[in-house]
Amino acid sequence: MWYGMKIFRFGDIVPQLPNIIFRRRFKFSFELLPYEVKGLRWKRIANFFVAGLNQFFTPSKPFGYPVIAQVEPTNFCNLSCPLCFTTSVTPSRTRSVLPFDTFKKLIDEVGDYLLLIILWNWGEPFLNPDIFKMISYAKSRNIVVHSSTNGNVRFDEAKAEQLVDSGLDSLVFGVDGATRETYSVYRKGGDLDQVIASIKAIVSAKKRKGAMTPRLNFRFVVMKHNEHEIPMARRLAEELGVDFFTLKTVDMPPAIGNNLDGQFAPDEERYRRYAYEGQTFKRKQVPFTCMRPWKRITVDALGEVISCEYEYKDLHSFGNLSADGSPMLIWKGERARAFRRKFNLGDNRFYLCRDCTYKNRVVDDCTVEKVTLKSNSRGH
Repeated sequence: MWYGMKIFRFGDIVPQLPNIIFRRRFKFSFELLPYEVKGLRWKRIANFFVAGLNQFFTPSKPFGYPVIAQVEPTNFCNLSCPLCFTTSVTPSRTRSVLPFDTFKKLIDEVGDYLLLIILWNWGEPFLNPDIFKMISYAKSRNIVVHSSTNGNVRFDEAKAEQLVDSGLDSLVFGVDGATRETYSVYRKGGDLDQVIASIKAIVSAKKRKGAMTPRLNFRFVVMKHNEHEIPMARRLAEELGVDFFTLKTVDMPPAIGNNLDGQFAPDEERYRRYAYEGQTFKRKQVPFTCMRPWKRITVDALGEVISCEYEYKDLHSFGNLSADGSPMLIWKGERARAFRRKFNLGDNRFYLCRDCTYKNRVVDDCTVEKVTLKSNSRGH
């Protein structure tokens, strides 16, 4: 059985105890995709349980080490998607590429305890020239590494083989249209033909090398203008030979603008992220317990250690990896502890929490549907 990201809560570990202790294996799912970490060392297993205590006590200084890291390789992009912070909220932000040495500093200290690294945030990860080096270094610590791309960074034969050799576990291709016309509505500046060519190059490289990874996920963000192309997009994904086809709900952060729901929310309710009041697009509030400040360490392209991927202003940075020393001293430092103390009193004290997208969602996972297109892609 595969357990979702909620398995990182202490109480949900119990069904896997024999697997963890005797076989040193741990299964989980992220965005509905299955993963398995093998050969767990005892200190990683011990931290798993110690860190699980945070959900009961939410201390200002967390127990143990984080089990997840989200790292932003770049904070800029080669596209201009209208609902992305990079386009609409932070276009004047200093364009930054996270240096490999900063990434290495993080992995050297916390890598032996991490189960998952998410290599993306608001920029295009593959615009970082050290991205393959980062992936390989993380994989040397037996960490599941997951990344995403818009596919408009060209993968020729050599680059595709470099990706396969890096050991990346899974890669999302954001493809929100099955025709050029529909694709270009949201992916401003993108080229669907280039995306298809990149996917083909990676599929071919995997075949040449006899590799199962990276498992490729053709992700379709469902919106009003493209929901009619879902069947066509699935057929395209099958033809390209990717491992998964997934449907994701569209995020419409209030920071980007109001009244976006009527423009972008799909007509089909099962593909909507939010619950609405009556026939309006006023979002209902849904109970949500956030453990991000305790469960994961998040680093942006400037090297700032932040509480959440939605901290786009760096107003509540815990510290900078390049300037302020040890990652754990920052993550457990006074600024981080002060943030958690205030957070425990009510998260509405922070701009990034007041309109949090997770408070309005109606689905357990923002990915609402997964189709496995290859039988050997169920786990590894």
